[in-house]
Amino acid sequence: MKKITLTTVALMALLAMVGCSADNKGAAESSSASTAQSSSTKESSTEEAKAEVKIADGSSTDTAPAEGTVYMRQLLTAPHGTKSFAVVNVTMNGEKILKVQLDEFQYVSPADFEGVPNADKAFGEAFPADTVLSSKRVNNEAYSKMMADKGGATQTWEKSMGAIAKFAEGKTAAELEKAVTDLGALGEKDSPADVVTGATFSDTAGYLQSIVDAASKGKIFEGTKTASADLLEVQVLGAPHGDKSFSVTTVAMDGDKLAAVALDEFQYVSLTDFGGVPNSDADFGADVKDGLVLSSKEANNEAYSKMMADKGGATNTYSDNMKAVTQFALGKTVAELETAVGDLGKLGEKDSPADVVTGATFSDTAGYLQAIIDAMKAVK
Repeated sequence: MKKITLTTVALMALLAMVGCSADNKGAAESSSASTAQSSSTKESSTEEAKAEVKIADGSSTDTAPAEGTVYMRQLLTAPHGTKSFAVVNVTMNGEKILKVQLDEFQYVSPADFEGVPNADKAFGEAFPADTVLSSKRVNNEAYSKMMADKGGATQTWEKSMGAIAKFAEGKTAAELEKAVTDLGALGEKDSPADVVTGATFSDTAGYLQSIVDAASKGKIFEGTKTASADLLEVQVLGAPHGDKSFSVTTVAMDGDKLAAVALDEFQYVSLTDFGGVPNSDADFGADVKDGLVLSSKEANNEAYSKMMADKGGATNTYSDNMKAVTQFALGKTVAELETAVGDLGKLGEKDSPADVVTGATFSDTAGYLQAIIDAMKAVK
């Protein structure tokens, strides 16, 4: 399944021929990846991967809470080309979108980009050679410079993404669908900013469609009852459980209390038993360590829970445990959650985390609560 890496000379020749904008679908990714492949091997390798790798995006058919209770929906998508995937989180009340958090992850050069948590530990051992898995949000400056250098972009990744998120706020999924249609009707001389003020991504429609999809079928994380639409949010990366995975935690604050939270982890696991993140069957997954695929634990709840049971005797599923942790945190302040973490630290060998957090049996319950605390502290 491994692709053949081009020589440095061939890579420079390939880059010299790239004339499209770094904001165009796939352009920035193909320019930034440090492992380029020959086209003939690329086609056969990609087709082989497509036949073997399953995709698990975390979609759900669960019914959303009634209006009056805020909730998050989270979905994994591929809004921009084949070399990255996105974590899309929308906070909603009824059918209205209150906030949007979207980050993308891509393999890029470790010389210029900061890796996700645990990239320098066991988690990073599965990366394609000479690359690091990075967040575009965290690496906004480096990624924006690359867009400018390769495609003449005049606006940062974060600024365009912020414009898209702002445009979605206060709208329903149906209203955003209309905007996607309007973007599709633009001519060559028109700009995405004609529909979405401030957005210059040529893939603006792709990002909006990802938000629509998340709001329509993303996994539901139920929050608290509140009439407030003035929530403050942040999405942060962490490593709450060992050195073989990293987490994405999104929190919404109502004053000093937690109104909603979503937490998921990503780990390299067997591709025969797990579904990978979007684009795992394309370029993004082509050169990872043989036999492995980058997967979401929430999207692979059944498979990951079985692995927990087989290897550690776990009796609760991953999703049930995570729901217990996140539901416990709702409505609490940072100080209250820090007290709970302290109480967990005092437990003896015969005690259970459920003695502090009802329903939670994770040995790393304190680590997950700390990840939520860290996110809450990052809200400004």
